[in-house]
Amino acid sequence: MRTFFHGLKAVYGPRVAGSVPLRSLDGVTLTDRTKILERWKEHLETVLNQSSSFDINVLSEIPQWPLASRLDEVPTRAEIQKAINQISNGKAAGTDGIPAEVFKKCSSCLLPHLVDLFEAIWSEAAGLQDFKDATIVHIYKRTGDRSCCDNHRGISLLSTAGKILACVLLSRLNDHVGISNIIPESQCGFRAGRGTTDMIFPARQIQ
Repeated sequence: MRTFFHGLKAVYGPRVAGSVPLRSLDGVTLTDRTKILERWKEHLETVLNQSSSFDINVLSEIPQWPLASRLDEVPTRAEIQKAINQISNGKAAGTDGIPAEVFKKCSSCLLPHLVDLFEAIWSEAAGLQDFKDATIVHIYKRTGDRSCCDNHRGISLLSTAGKILACVLLSRLNDHVGISNIIPESQCGFRAGRGTTDMIFPARQIQ
């Protein structure tokens, strides 16, 4: 895939850097960098900070499963090493500037520090704010007016160490869900070894 995108870059040219004029909500063209950043902040706050319409009464209808105390155990070295191997290469780093390749190449010396860090997070029962903070960048979709914020896609750049911790938690939850048979067989999205295309195919055959 990396070779494929290198070919696309050779055909379409390099990414255009720098700020481009944006239009405000009332249609005024903005060229000042400060006002452009304020416009992006206004747009992203509108997109990301949506009010929830969740009905809390729905939780009472969900069947209660036995308490899984093993999910509360401190991550082991094997779990952290597996998570390091699972994170993807070639991804932009977060605010710390440490890409995934550093953790993979230097896992022998960085793994003990990650173990100590995650043990401290478990003992204090609180995550690091650095893992929660994200640098949001916008990428033009190459369709429509470039001065319109809606024609850009926001990408959040997170800390790689935080991604490793999230991968450990996700792996635990997936294993627990798979062993406990919580998810029915009809659910194929975001599951290993199966996908929504596996459900679409028999539906088309039935049609």
